[in-house]
Amino acid sequence: MTKYIDLLREHQPDVNKEKRSSQTTANPYSQKPEDDDQAFADIDILLEEQETPDAPLSLYAQEDPMAASWADEPQIPTPSHTGHGFDLHTWLKHIEQHLAQIFSAVHHDKPFNIHALHKQLEVLFDQIQTSPKVIDALELEINLHLQSNLNTMHHADLVQKSILMMLYTIKLGQELQLQFQELLSYTIAAMLHHLGMAMVPTDIRQKPDKLSNDEWQRIKQAPQQALHYLRKHHIQHEQLALALQQGAERYDGSGPLQLKGHDIAWVARLVSLLSMFEALIHIRPYRQRLLPRDAIREIVKRHKKEFDPKILKALIESISLYPVGTFVQLNTGEIGQVVGVHNKFPLRPIVHIHLNKQGQEIAERKIDLKKQPNLMIQKCMYEESIAELTQA
Repeated sequence: MTKYIDLLREHQPDVNKEKRSSQTTANPYSQKPEDDDQAFADIDILLEEQETPDAPLSLYAQEDPMAASWADEPQIPTPSHTGHGFDLHTWLKHIEQHLAQIFSAVHHDKPFNIHALHKQLEVLFDQIQTSPKVIDALELEINLHLQSNLNTMHHADLVQKSILMMLYTIKLGQELQLQFQELLSYTIAAMLHHLGMAMVPTDIRQKPDKLSNDEWQRIKQAPQQALHYLRKHHIQHEQLALALQQGAERYDGSGPLQLKGHDIAWVARLVSLLSMFEALIHIRPYRQRLLPRDAIREIVKRHKKEFDPKILKALIESISLYPVGTFVQLNTGEIGQVVGVHNKFPLRPIVHIHLNKQGQEIAERKIDLKKQPNLMIQKCMYEESIAELTQA
């Protein structure tokens, strides 16, 4: 079997991606369909080698001891200011508030200005074109502040879904090297594809028990209600309309309209996958959320044939084993938050250590695991899992 380190090198991100501009051409509509069987086989290989992510760390420790002197530079995103006067923290709060206003407008059957959302996203995309690592800063900012920012916000669950759909649509689009203007359109569609859920009562959306038939019907009717809403208020967005019309379709033809494969609009194939992925990593009152890599494994294990293999493979390759913002425990027992990653060495992130193995605060320090081969990650987790870990 191929060694994990060899696999990582084979699939390491293309460094030229960080230099791409809005002129990059990779139109998914013009691309020929891949051999699906081969694509699905590639997905299985990627995940098979990730089933035991702790073991390869010892292999990494045997890599070139001079790696720290020649490998890619540490990529430590700044949570708030990312340069050129752009305050990411303030921008994210504005986008959250704008999304809350959109869902409130839908709930009260009033129009909203989709062009205003487009302009706000253009600001972010301009920053990303200047420095692609802004997306890492955004991911860290979301993990640090999203939940607290939404505590008192109406339709907080829908806003959070939109924010996460935005993040992962951009990450996946970067992996596929999509044109930025095209990706912007897909991002808006992904963020708003669940508009109709604002018409569904909160107690149904967040019900911890099994939904009744009537409640389930209300959920299923939400996309059509959203389409009716857009037409009624003359809100035009082609990709959003396609996402609403076909977002429930599945690549194997098992969706309600029984569309199959490339008969399904590309944006709908994107949204259907990311919507399930987001649901698995979203905080729910009745279950723990999955880590991104565990969510992908769940999708591949139970639903692989339902999604476009090219999009699924791109999602796998765009998600870090230890994503920025998640928490890790080292073999020393110390716990910290991932604040930076190395593209060429995804198993060796930069960690902000601040807790001991008992969960007590200790002197804060940053550790670049690429430069500390004797330190290894034993566990990846979300913040809410730290208390359970320390009690155990």
